[in-house]
Amino acid sequence: MIKKFIKYTVSAAVLAATIQATPTFASPVESSVTQGQIDATKGQINNFETKIQQLDNRISLAMEKSQKLNDQIKTQQDKIGETEAEIEEAKKALDAHKKVYSERLKSIQLEGKQSIATYAELLFTSNDLSEFLTRFTAISQIMETDTNLLNGLNEKQQALKDAEEKLHNEFDQLKKSQDALAAEQKSIEEDKVEIEKELATAKDTLQSQETQQQAQIAQQQEAQRQAQLAEQAQQALQAQQAQQVQQTQQQSQPKSSSKSGASNSTPAVNAPAITNTDAASKIIATAKQYLGVPYVWGGTTPSGFDCSGFTSYVFRAVGIGLPRVSRDQQNVGTRISPSQVQPGDLVFKGSPAYHVGIYIGGGLYIHAPQTGDVVKIAAYNPSAFSSAARVIR
Repeated sequence: MIKKFIKYTVSAAVLAATIQATPTFASPVESSVTQGQIDATKGQINNFETKIQQLDNRISLAMEKSQKLNDQIKTQQDKIGETEAEIEEAKKALDAHKKVYSERLKSIQLEGKQSIATYAELLFTSNDLSEFLTRFTAISQIMETDTNLLNGLNEKQQALKDAEEKLHNEFDQLKKSQDALAAEQKSIEEDKVEIEKELATAKDTLQSQETQQQAQIAQQQEAQRQAQLAEQAQQALQAQQAQQVQQTQQQSQPKSSSKSGASNSTPAVNAPAITNTDAASKIIATAKQYLGVPYVWGGTTPSGFDCSGFTSYVFRAVGIGLPRVSRDQQNVGTRISPSQVQPGDLVFKGSPAYHVGIYIGGGLYIHAPQTGDVVKIAAYNPSAFSSAARVIR
């Protein structure tokens, strides 16, 4: 019995030495990441995404304005073409009448007479006063008609030239507006590229911070696990030593042990049922069909959407017409608070709106976010939205 006691004592000592020799878990990384830093980076990302959405909206508006300018330029070109054709016709008419008038004078001159003298001779050879008056009236009418016709043709030609000059001036002004709009759009796109770079940098920073935070959490969890193992080993050593002391004093008696287990269950939390109208259900079902469709500036079809192109397409698919751009969609239906939305409501950022999506319930909304992204479902935070509109009833 004494030998057995010595054996257990030696074993316990070895176990104790092993516990004491167990290395502690590596200390936390020197530059720890706080949740506040991660939240700040997320805030930067949200700000950059908001700026990109605003720039995307400006680009879409510029594209729409550019299309209108193109239509106006085409109309102006058509008008210039019509005016030039009228000028050519006026020139032909004037040339034709000048030719007739010239031939008449040429004929008189070939007879060696001047036109006025010929007209005078014609008058003085009249047989009586009645014939004189008749010839005088006819000659006067011919001369007046020629003069009026020539003057009228000249005036018409000049008026057409003036109209053509005015049309060309207006056309030049439209081209200048178009060039200015193109320069503005290029500037917007350059700004957007810079913000996208900053956004990418912020996302990389967030990923690094989250990775570092996960490493810190893993370190803390491992340290806790090691501490628990050390505590369990210490308790086992103490229990073993107590048992050996008891065995040296008396015959050990078997202990009845009962195992008790506690059933830990997490009660299921049932989300409140969301009651949707048929229209809302159709809108949400239709919107979800286009998850993954890429964002495209000015896009209004399933080959690519911008934010308002997506919402107008979805609502039109269920028989509800919406204006083309988000700022106009903001004024449709009944204006409501972003905190009172129901499934199927439109939700907006900005006033006037620069971004729009569709609330689908459960604290989520679906939208076409920005260039480089796709139609997707995101968490809905009422404080991030300026207004909402209920189009369906």
